Amino acid sequence: MVKKKDIVRKRLIDAAIKVIGTKGFRKTTVPMITKKAGVGTGTFYLYFKDKSHVFGEAVVKISSELRNYIEDVFQKQLELFNGRRAGPGDITRAQHAIYSAFFDYVDNYRSHFMILFREGLSHNEDLAGILWQTYKNIAEDTSIRVLTASQLGFIRPMQRLEAKTIGWAMVGMLSQVAQLYMTDGYDRDELVEILVRFTLDGIQRERSGV
Repeated sequence: MVKKKDIVRKRLIDAAIKVIGTKGFRKTTVPMITKKAGVGTGTFYLYFKDKSHVFGEAVVKISSELRNYIEDVFQKQLELFNGRRAGPGDITRAQHAIYSAFFDYVDNYRSHFMILFREGLSHNEDLAGILWQTYKNIAEDTSIRVLTASQLGFIRPMQRLEAKTIGWAMVGMLSQVAQLYMTDGYDRDELVEILVRFTLDGIQRERSGV
């Protein structure tokens, strides 16, 4: 049974995500968060020391959800091959699905994305550390997926350091292009196509006779 205090805590974290994701960390106040959560300002301090504390909790929550979301998408793409060797067309479709899923996340959880990739890196040392660890975790997850795809023969052979470098580069590329998408309003399908072509030029298997 979910306890009332856990429900209130979750409401405050969810409210903080929405407010900070919209207004930014510096402009957000505790009363803004509590108003969004539908509780009194005093209630906030029963759960969190200050705005930075709830921000840190929000980052941890978002990070966990995003990592699980991406991993689920990746595993579903692996299952489609069902043990067979993947051809160039298969890899293109899989990469397209993964990048499209990332943009689905951006569309559905804009406040979450803004917090992870645009907020907090210079607010204070503790928050910067939390956000850097979050970014690092996502990049390392991606590196492992690149190496896994290489070992399974879906993409060209590569060593661990190369897979790591490519994984980090992919996360940086996606996060920056997603911000461009959100702020400048470019067509997401066109952006995905460009990103897929750019990525596969560097990681797909060489075709015989080419």
